[in-house]
Amino acid sequence: MRVLKIFGGTLLAIVVGLALLFGFARLQDGPIGMIPGGPLVAGENINEPVTNWKFVEPVEEVEMQLVGDDSSRTTWILVDQGQAYIPASLTFPPGKTWYQRADQRGDARVRTQGKIYSVDLVRETDESVRDRLKVSAREKYDVGPVFGDGVWFFRLSPRSS
Repeated sequence: MRVLKIFGGTLLAIVVGLALLFGFARLQDGPIGMIPGGPLVAGENINEPVTNWKFVEPVEEVEMQLVGDDSSRTTWILVDQGQAYIPASLTFPPGKTWYQRADQRGDARVRTQGKIYSVDLVRETDESVRDRLKVSAREKYDVGPVFGDGVWFFRLSPRSS
């Protein structure tokens, strides 16, 4: 019985600690690693359209916030022929829904290298581009089946008025 009390107390402490961490993260300027954070605030706002995203090729992760959301997340970024793409696994982590909102209304802000870019996330439907992006993702991030059919890619397009 004593072991169960210790186990229960430890489990409760872990749950409370995680809840506090996630709550604290929502008060921050951007995500904390893979934990969603508050809105993107700090950084130089770049309003000019970006036509060539090659400068982010070596970047592993960017911070992204959908306009209208009060939270931001860390995500991978890929560049193909000068276009930038954000991949979204449809199954991992479970319960994620941002990609559905992005598909409906893609107004977003992306922060990298201390700059915030206003973009539209446009779901890529061209299979040849998607196939190239899957290969690129496997090479850049050393991932396997995560990039099968259960992934969407969003192209970062200049924000439409």
